[in-house]
Amino acid sequence: MPIIWRPQLTTGDERIDQDHKYLFTIFNCVELAVHSPEQIQHLPLFFGQLFDYTKEHFLREEKLQFSIGYPEYLAHKQAHQDILVQLKAVNDHLQQLATSGDGLNDPDLLRTGLDQEILNLARRWIVGHVAKMDTAMLPYLKPHHGGPHLK
Repeated sequence: MPIIWRPQLTTGDERIDQDHKYLFTIFNCVELAVHSPEQIQHLPLFFGQLFDYTKEHFLREEKLQFSIGYPEYLAHKQAHQDILVQLKAVNDHLQQLATSGDGLNDPDLLRTGLDQEILNLARRWIVGHVAKMDTAMLPYLKPHHGGPHLK
């Protein structure tokens, strides 16, 4: 089931919200590839994009939090690190399968790299982390008139 952006997920910063929307889109591609025999060969590409963009997004979000003196900055940064460790392990495995060529010839081998547990982790992070941790920034960003747009 695709993840769909809802207004309740806004953080108060347009750039961060756009990042979240894009991450939802990439995750939906990952999930489609896992469940679609004709798309499974794209799984390493999609997951690689999810991992790479997540790293960029986390840096942007942490820079924003630091700039506004967000009181949960350190806990948030640690949550990001925990997520990245787990996503990196899966990404490394999928990229190794893709590089060796084995995964491209054996869709079941690719699927084992991204089983339901990992999809659940990614879904919990994408929805849960955004819905709970990231939206908590809203009251701290309001005094900044929608938050600074950091690049």
